[in-house]
Amino acid sequence: MATICICPIASVQACPFCSALAPTISDDLKGASAAVIARCESVTEQPDGVYVCRLQIDEVIKGEPSLKDTSVEVDTIDKISATGSFWLLGYGQDSIDWVAPTAISTSAVPYLRGLEGLADQGPRRLEYFLRYLRDDSELVSDDAYNEFAEASMKDIASLKAKLDRPWVLQQLRDTSISRHRRRLFWTLLGHCGTADDAQLFNELLRVRASDPMFDPGMDAAIACLITLGGESALAEIEKDYLANPDVDYSDVFAAISAVRVHGTDLSVLPRDRLAQSLRIVLRQPDLSDLVIPDLARWEDWSAVDRVVELFESATDESSFIKPKAVQYLKACPLPAAATELDRLRRLDPDAVRAAEESMMFYSGLATLPVPPPEESAGTVESR
Repeated sequence: MATICICPIASVQACPFCSALAPTISDDLKGASAAVIARCESVTEQPDGVYVCRLQIDEVIKGEPSLKDTSVEVDTIDKISATGSFWLLGYGQDSIDWVAPTAISTSAVPYLRGLEGLADQGPRRLEYFLRYLRDDSELVSDDAYNEFAEASMKDIASLKAKLDRPWVLQQLRDTSISRHRRRLFWTLLGHCGTADDAQLFNELLRVRASDPMFDPGMDAAIACLITLGGESALAEIEKDYLANPDVDYSDVFAAISAVRVHGTDLSVLPRDRLAQSLRIVLRQPDLSDLVIPDLARWEDWSAVDRVVELFESATDESSFIKPKAVQYLKACPLPAAATELDRLRRLDPDAVRAAEESMMFYSGLATLPVPPPEESAGTVESR
């Protein structure tokens, strides 16, 4: 039997619970030919409603040093303030095209200065952004967050000794922070927290119960709970979410995502123990397609019989399970899997053929994609 690789489409390097909201300033710097800090000399409104801003360059972060103390004109749709400093990016070599200026705070200036000297990746680079997560400047703190979102779990873990645990706990208890930031802080707490901090999970669930608009960032929260609580916490998640047919789909999805991250990016519990947790989900046909790819990737072949049952019992509404079942059986090296696949081919040749044909697009590699965490807001009915 040919070896079949089953792997997620999404990158395994970036923080799995954090989604960058925009390109980082460093990303912009790489593509720009010039980056400067300037101040406004004048703003003139044109008849067409566009403003022409004349700015003097006070400092060159990237580009020709001769740009310093020169003046440039930039068209903007919005009128900018005549005071304060501005971040200005330019593109082109012979003639620089400047984009609209961005107002920056005083604290942003040293932050921008430090970007050019950083390594492209690694823990020392990420350490630079750690202190700026709490910066008062939205531009700076958002960019620092985006850097963490693009960082690997390994690099985040390397900052363990430098994390401010009381501040991380304070941020998690702040109901005004955004969901994406809370997910990052759960990730940080997983590296700096104590076993006693696991109670914060239930504390924030109580907040959600009183305020349905509050989003605790369930996937990252559950992953943190398992990190801090170990085996007993995982058993709690199994009982409350994975084995509970009455729980909201979004919470089940979050629990699955958390277990998945533990199996791929963390090493708190053995993978075979985590696979045992995901096999619980196979009891629910409407959700089983979410975990079959993980079991195959983790080479857990103990679910052959259950996967076959799911194929055989699939209805028109749950036919989405059939391709995943076929791909699992084709990846499984056990003779029983090949035997069962032959039997299913006779039972439903069209479904098996369609699944096998879809695998041909990957040159013989069956890629079972992992849904991104953002899809956790869906419902069983929407699938």
